[in-house]
Amino acid sequence: MQIADEGLKECLAQCQVVAFDVDGTLTDSIEQIILCFQRTFEHANLPIPEPDAIKGTIGMSLHLGIQSLLPDPNDEKLGAEVTQLYRDTFTVSKDIHGTKLFLGVEDLLYALKDKGYTLAIASGKSRVGVQRVFDDIPSFKDLFSIICTGDMTESKPSPAMMQLIAAKANAPMHKILGVGDALLDVQMFRNATCHELGVLSGVCDYYDLDDADCEFILPNVTDLKKYL
Repeated sequence: MQIADEGLKECLAQCQVVAFDVDGTLTDSIEQIILCFQRTFEHANLPIPEPDAIKGTIGMSLHLGIQSLLPDPNDEKLGAEVTQLYRDTFTVSKDIHGTKLFLGVEDLLYALKDKGYTLAIASGKSRVGVQRVFDDIPSFKDLFSIICTGDMTESKPSPAMMQLIAAKANAPMHKILGVGDALLDVQMFRNATCHELGVLSGVCDYYDLDDADCEFILPNVTDLKKYL
């Protein structure tokens, strides 16, 4: 397996903005999400989705991800009810609370900030979900200049999230590096025509990202520090 990182240093030197997905990229939260999905569907007396099916929705806005896993994905009423049940389940499930950063993430973000990059969040989480991350890690509020969440734009893989970040940063797409762990992230970056970095810490393995012709692939987001 050859990690696809050729040209990453040159790409970073030309970029102004680095936009990060959150779950599975900055935070070690995939297992928490799977557990909450399965608990929610069990409470709703619905067929419990398999972990791989849940992983396939990570990056979408929550209600679209949930609706796609329903027995009838067109049942919008049930989708809204199960989405609220997911939020309630998360709130009362103390064993899946708390934001767990991957080791070295804060050091990477400070290093990028010190180099003059504008840091952005491009997450399928809601504004409430991202605020919960900020509550758990107060330093993030000062590190990220632009926040774009799944309830502010069309869901991934639409380019809308990256287009909003580009407008707020006043930066052309070719000067933005998008970083994520899911195929939906890579597809969003590609649809927006910004640069793509896929990391292997979340829902995809190397072959998933390689088959998608992801521009750059690294084992972990913190490996980005070596290319500054």
